[in-house]
This record gives sequence, C-alpha cells and structure tokens, in this order.
Amino acid sequence: MIRALMLCVVLLMMAMPVFADEITYDGGGRRDPFIPVEGGSGVKKAGSGSGMALEGIIYDPSGQSLAIMAGDPYRVGDSIGETKIVQIRKDHVMVEVNGEQKTLWIREEEQL
Repeated sequence: MIRALMLCVVLLMMAMPVFADEITYDGGGRRDPFIPVEGGSGVKKAGSGSGMALEGIIYDPSGQSLAIMAGDPYRVGDSIGETKIVQIRKDHVMVEVNGEQKTLWIREEEQL
C-alpha cells in the first residue's frame, strides 16, 4: 500500500510541468561574455595594421595583466613576431612594431 502511494506521488511529480525563468544578460553596453569572440555576432577585433589583433584583456592593477592576441596570452615585454607588448591598460594595449608604437583598443568606440 505504501509503495503504491509512493509510486503515485513520484508519477505526479514527473507529470508536473517545470517552469524556469528565462535568464537574460544586461551588460550595460559591454560585450556579452557568453558569446565567443570569434564568430560572435557584432564583435570586431581591434587591429594594428601589422596583422595583429587584440582579442581581449585580462587587467590586473598589480602589473600581471595579460593581452589576448591570436588566442594566446601575452605579458608586457613579450614579443609576437615583430610586435612587442609595451603596455597593457584596462581598455587598450600599446605595442611596438618596427620601432613605431601603436595602440590596440579593445573597443573601437573608446579610441581617442
């Protein structure tokens, strides 16, 4: 009798619809971190004219910041071919290419 009652309760619970609230992301004008950078809609890579593209920045005020370029992390002082990372800030990276400094912005609208 108890088994039959438990079976009925389990079957009723399985038959009940499950409602989940839809979760939406409000980034306040920032890029949605759940959309991949490559292939994501509306996301542009910042380029330097040298063929290098800034894909992201992991900023650390203590000086351990990383610039993501060509899918790999780089620190200040690292070189990628002829491009050397000079400075990493919250919104841009300064690079040196053939003795000329260039700024790679994470978002085009933040350029000065």
